[in-house]
This record gives sequence, C-alpha cells and structure tokens, in this order.
Amino acid sequence: MARERIRWPAAADRAREIVEGYEGGVTLCQVMCRLVYEGALPHTAPMYRRLSGQLAKARREGRFPDLIDTVRDIHVPPACGRVRRGDARLVPAGPH
Repeated sequence: MARERIRWPAAADRAREIVEGYEGGVTLCQVMCRLVYEGALPHTAPMYRRLSGQLAKARREGRFPDLIDTVRDIHVPPACGRVRRGDARLVPAGPH
C-alpha cells in the first residue's frame, strides 16, 4: 500500500476547525488525536513533530489560533525581585 502524501494546507485548515470547535483551550495532542481518528494523519511521532511545526508556522503567520501548553511553565528565579504596587523601582526579593 502506497503512502499518501499529506496536504498540509488542508490538514492545517482542518486543525483550525477542530480548535475553533472547542470552548476553551486545546492542546496539540488533542488536535493530533482528532486528525488521526479522522484518518487525516498517521499516528507516528515524526508526524506529530511535523504537525507541531506546521501549526507553529501558521500561528506565527497569524493563520492559526493559539494552542494551550500544559507542559511548559514560566519560572521566575526567586532572586529576580519584584515591583511594589505604585513603585516602578525594583525591590529585592525576600520578606517585606
């Protein structure tokens, strides 16, 4: 059986429809699972990475909505300090 070539513009359009059909955020994994279920993509790690790249490119170009990322966090080192309300000066971290 010959492998069918992925038509990425059509896959990205369908992925956008999937994301827009949800209330709230959607993860890349959810989008991939739906596309696999529909037979649009094979269920492989390389295809997941390729979908990620294609959708990231479309997001940068403003053609695709944001996805949620439940894995990555923004970490702020405790020594960074903080800004007091109404004061633009940097206040050292620690008890105040």
